[in-house]
Amino acid sequence: MPSSETMQNPETQLNSAMRRIPRWWLLPCVLVLVVGGLGAAYWAGISAAESAESPQASQQTVPVSATVERRAVVKQVVLSGKVVPGTQSAIKAAASTGIARLVVTSAAKSPGEELVPGQLVAVVSGRPLLVMPSAVPLYRDISPGQSGPDVKGLQEALTNFGFPVPASGVFDHGTQLALSNWYLAAGSKAPTEVAADNHGDDTNTSAVIFRWQEFVQIPGDVGKIATIAQPGTVLGEDGIVANVTIAPDTIVARADVLQAESFPVGAAVTVRAGSATLDTKVAGVSAFIAGGKDSSDIPGKDITLPLTAGSAGFSAGQTLTVTAITAAPETLAVPLIAVRQERGSAFVEVEAGPDVRRVDVSVTGQADGWAALADVPSIAEGDHVRLP
Repeated sequence: MPSSETMQNPETQLNSAMRRIPRWWLLPCVLVLVVGGLGAAYWAGISAAESAESPQASQQTVPVSATVERRAVVKQVVLSGKVVPGTQSAIKAAASTGIARLVVTSAAKSPGEELVPGQLVAVVSGRPLLVMPSAVPLYRDISPGQSGPDVKGLQEALTNFGFPVPASGVFDHGTQLALSNWYLAAGSKAPTEVAADNHGDDTNTSAVIFRWQEFVQIPGDVGKIATIAQPGTVLGEDGIVANVTIAPDTIVARADVLQAESFPVGAAVTVRAGSATLDTKVAGVSAFIAGGKDSSDIPGKDITLPLTAGSAGFSAGQTLTVTAITAAPETLAVPLIAVRQERGSAFVEVEAGPDVRRVDVSVTGQADGWAALADVPSIAEGDHVRLP
């Protein structure tokens, strides 16, 4: 009969045999594998870093330059700009004695109409507002017999308006009559005051006086109505009745230092706003303007262009483009990126052996990535300029 030991199944016998085999050699093998893996990873990392640094170091040490050439660079420079509203002046009414508040009785002008001395602007609280030349000093009411430079200026203005009177400088009967006729032509009556006559009796007569609050002036003596209060409007404390444009709308475009070289005063340019086109000339170039951190405008110079009155398609505030195109002879030329700017001046760096020297230049045009330079003794065809 088999013993209990011989009766064990084969799986039990195998497990018992494996427990008897020593396993101390496994630990050194595992350590060798781990150390070998770490060494391989370290070596691979160093090799990759060296290969990555080599091109970068090469790029930092090799300067890039371009050759100075002679070529015809067509001047075509395009700027972004806008229509700037013209300067305006306010026409104000002042309350005279006996007027509780300022109310527009009637408006004699409409927006867009021209306004010049001698004309009626509006009637406010029943009294007219007449335009007086800016050369006449308005600072007081004038009664009969008074004199001064303001009276003489009034007399000269009345004569120019078609109501002739000698410029004596004395507010006499002839001046009163001429002033009264001006009021009548404007649809009103001149203000009067009661005064004793000069015959020694007690008879009182009415004499025409000059009331300065009923006159307004326009800077430059010519303007165009921009806005005007309508009848029934109660004016505010400022008494503004109308706003008059005394300078026309203009076109302003900002150019950087290089671009400004293509826009001298008198240069022909083309302005485009949508489908509208205007051919005009540069009227002014400002001094260098530094760009502020709160402004979206680039540092440079403002190019100003006149805008002909009535130009269709060009309204105040509208954005547009300004293009300067002129033919150009062959001149020294360098890639545009070689031209650097500092404090409003343009310059290039010319290679001189291992060193470079700064040369100030004047850019006369730019197109297709090239900048045309005015001839200077320190730059010649074939020289090399450093690129950034």
